[in-house]
Amino acid sequence: MTNIVKQEFAVEGMHCGGCVRSVTGAITRLSGVKSADVSLDKMIAVVDYDRDVVAAAAIVEAIKAAGFEANAR
Repeated sequence: MTNIVKQEFAVEGMHCGGCVRSVTGAITRLSGVKSADVSLDKMIAVVDYDRDVVAAAAIVEAIKAAGFEANAR
């Protein structure tokens, strides 16, 4: 059984569509992530993921590795 959750992550440092694509790619490459909706206007990422496969902390680290600051909400 999957344990899918929807969680918001605050993302700092995005300035353009390229930043949004970088953050989206960093998140969706993680195993267990089902979808990621990244908003430049709101500076957030809304992520649907299986918490049995990937932790929120791993999503934050993936965003940071892409060059942005992030925090789980």
